[in-house]
Amino acid sequence: MWRGHNREWNLNTPDEKRAYLNFLGEGQMRICKQFNSLHALCLMSNHVHELYTLDDLATFSNFMRQHHGRYGLFFNRKHQRQGKVAQDRPKTCAIENDYHDMIVTFYIHANPLRAKICGDAKDYLWSSHALYAFGKKASWMKGIRIQFPKWYLQLGKTWKERQANYRKAFDAYLKEHGLRKKELSALGVGSYSWILRRKQMLRTLWKQKRLAKVLGPPI
Repeated sequence: MWRGHNREWNLNTPDEKRAYLNFLGEGQMRICKQFNSLHALCLMSNHVHELYTLDDLATFSNFMRQHHGRYGLFFNRKHQRQGKVAQDRPKTCAIENDYHDMIVTFYIHANPLRAKICGDAKDYLWSSHALYAFGKKASWMKGIRIQFPKWYLQLGKTWKERQANYRKAFDAYLKEHGLRKKELSALGVGSYSWILRRKQMLRTLWKQKRLAKVLGPPI
């Protein structure tokens, strides 16, 4: 998740959102190429949610740095300002499996509903929800590669069947989870046991990092 500095509305206008997406699409073509598939996204006025499968971390890091850096330059020039546009580095969240990947997709696509911008997610232009639910491609998608995840392709044999089953699953998600504004955990999204294992792993890595800092580099 990319967020505007101090939660400011740094993606407020249509031309700002289009610029952000243009830089994203150009970065996909120039840097990511066939790696790091984008599956879903939703642009709000002060933050963006993007869902990727990461194949090459170094390539993805370079892509994000250049993509967000270019948008920062655009925004500052447009508003004749200087300084930070983003609030620190993008927040990342690991996902356990296909089921939880589906839940995160629903969470992303429900953003405009939680913000009470619209009454139906299909009416929000700056989201991939309408693509999943009805196969509708917004004009801003022309330069962007959005790859459907495996769980979506397994929803049916035809696109119409997948779209209909996606709509049913999304509606079921809204009924079960409502529009709670709970943010995704930094530990990741998955089963309770998976979260505990990740917590222990991250704690071990943190201790090793602290120890290495105390001991210094090997002689």
